[in-house]
Amino acid sequence: MKLINVLKNTILFESGRKKESGKLIFSELIDNKLIQLKSTYHQREERFGNLSYDEIVELYKEYIETRRSKFQPQPRLAVPDSMIKNTFRSELNKVYKSFNEINPENNKLIFIKKRDDNEDDKNFDYMEFLISKDGNFFNIITSAFSENGNFLKTKDQNKSAKRVTLEQFNTLNIQVVYL
Repeated sequence: MKLINVLKNTILFESGRKKESGKLIFSELIDNKLIQLKSTYHQREERFGNLSYDEIVELYKEYIETRRSKFQPQPRLAVPDSMIKNTFRSELNKVYKSFNEINPENNKLIFIKKRDDNEDDKNFDYMEFLISKDGNFFNIITSAFSENGNFLKTKDQNKSAKRVTLEQFNTLNIQVVYL
């Protein structure tokens, strides 16, 4: 009985610890400020943000080949952390400026970028990612590819958006910034 309790506590401790911490994917000292970008457990593990772009495209193609009904929803696959990191680095001034100008009460903004170099399915035309900010520290909460840039928008922002909630909870009006 003691062994079972020890195993249970170890499993609970280890599984909770992975979800709590974000994985650091960008850290740079800019104008004497340490700026960091972390990928949350949800982004990197549950939405496969830790995979490469090619691996995510392969998962999507596999879904297309094996789906049984046209009504079966497509899998929700994240934008790879590496792509978000590159976009974050190149658009850092705009990200900072957006948070300062909009000053969202929940410290979260959705960033949308049209991909000019997409040679894959039209569902990969736009990158969307939800970022939270705490001082100089940013967290990627979730992300998605989409064909029109409306996947993460809430019903308050766009009545034609397919999703009305974000990650199984109702959102406040999270504003959108186009990069």
